[in-house]
Amino acid sequence: MGERRCRVRGDEGQAIAELVIVAPVLLIIIVLMVALGRVDSAQGDVESAARAGVQAAVVQADAADAQTQATTAVTSTLAGAGLTCPVPQITTDTSNFVAGGTVSVSVTCVTSLADVSVPGMPGSKTLSATAVAHVDQFRTVGGGT
Repeated sequence: MGERRCRVRGDEGQAIAELVIVAPVLLIIIVLMVALGRVDSAQGDVESAARAGVQAAVVQADAADAQTQATTAVTSTLAGAGLTCPVPQITTDTSNFVAGGTVSVSVTCVTSLADVSVPGMPGSKTLSATAVAHVDQFRTVGGGT
């Protein structure tokens, strides 16, 4: 005959109440994941700039040219990556710039969190990286040919 449906009182709207509680939490988690991903990407850009700087430095003939070319390479790499870094600190260590020696380039960049994570986020983040490369041991360094 006719089917009777029983309803338990108090269950109406339970799914909506759960959605209202869970949806903002999920949204916050998604926004945080995006923000952390963008910060990690910006860190990768700084590491890439340090590598570009050290690669430009080790092929130069003397330490002064190495420092100049490292700074130029770091600056252009950061600009090409679109990373907003008003005053990057670039340190090129050429104290061991001899055949078989090493050169290191350190880059430190203080950038706004609004630029590297979620727009509107207050604060700043210091990103830094160091790259080291060996000077070819079979080449003449220091103006020789």
